[in-house]
Amino acid sequence: MEKDSIFLTCEQARRAIAIDFRQYAPQTMLFCSIIGLISDNKIHFKREPGKTGLWVNQEGRSNMRWLEGDQLIDFMCRTMESARWTPELLASVCSRVFRSRAQTATDPRTGCMGVRIETQMASFACRQCGRCCNALDYRYDVTGEDVSRWKDLGRRDILEWVEKVEPDQGQAGYRVWVVPGTHRQAETCPFLKKDPAGNLWACQIHTVKPQICRNYPVSRKHAVMTGCPGFSQPVTDS
Repeated sequence: MEKDSIFLTCEQARRAIAIDFRQYAPQTMLFCSIIGLISDNKIHFKREPGKTGLWVNQEGRSNMRWLEGDQLIDFMCRTMESARWTPELLASVCSRVFRSRAQTATDPRTGCMGVRIETQMASFACRQCGRCCNALDYRYDVTGEDVSRWKDLGRRDILEWVEKVEPDQGQAGYRVWVVPGTHRQAETCPFLKKDPAGNLWACQIHTVKPQICRNYPVSRKHAVMTGCPGFSQPVTDS
């Protein structure tokens, strides 16, 4: 199973689940499938046909409250924080969240217990459609490691499109792609070029592009949820 899979420690798996919750619109059906698991069945819920929110109540409370949008996502993240996690529970939740096989595992390098998750990326093939570069918002996801690499390589052509922003928890943050000499966000990546003849897009800094671009998509679900056509038979949301 190690081929086409990633190992996450229990803490990394919990963070990955929270990231998944926050990067998409509320996944109501998913939330319904795991609320009982992560709350020991102490949270009860009710759906309304045609709506993306949920009525929820917790043990000891008589009234249900309606949650939708960011409120529902925040509620799920808080519920996760108070859950009594075991590796087995994490594997079960991960299999639902990431729509893939997940099982408990031990990292052979560190001995840490965690979860190994299949990424289902073996059949992925980039179509050079340019959607990930043109449609997704990743301008604040460039890292200090990216910037350091560009500095080491002397890539001033890239660095002039990077703006340093206010520190987050003591760490410097960055924003791309900012028009040089201004604070104005460029409409699209300046290093993305289109071939009119073949209707294909190509990255002009492919070998040194930001890590967020290198990692996209991290899984089959991520590709499907963000509209990537890299799979010939995409998985549909259940």
